[in-house]
Amino acid sequence: MTDDLIISADSSRRCASACEQFVSGLAELLPSINALEFSAGFGTLPSGIALARKYSDLTHGPEGSLSSVLAAHINAVTKLREAFLEAGRGYQETEDDSTSRIGNTGPR
Repeated sequence: MTDDLIISADSSRRCASACEQFVSGLAELLPSINALEFSAGFGTLPSGIALARKYSDLTHGPEGSLSSVLAAHINAVTKLREAFLEAGRGYQETEDDSTSRIGNTGPR
């Protein structure tokens, strides 16, 4: 048994296309997430200000925020797309090479 994944050129293109669609959908979310503001909704008490800051950090703050997680997902799926395309190219190159070798052996 082997651990190799073999994927046809057509399958790799379909998978890459699905990755593109997913990345596009995630990228559409980023501007609306980055535009979210919570400053006015919780009043002027220290607890309200702290709560607004916490929600702001959860949506578009540093590490672990929704926007940073979406950006990481976009990056991962973009790399996955490239891996699918590379697998498809490898499949096609192998197929072309095999076809050529079989053709070069001539009739038997």
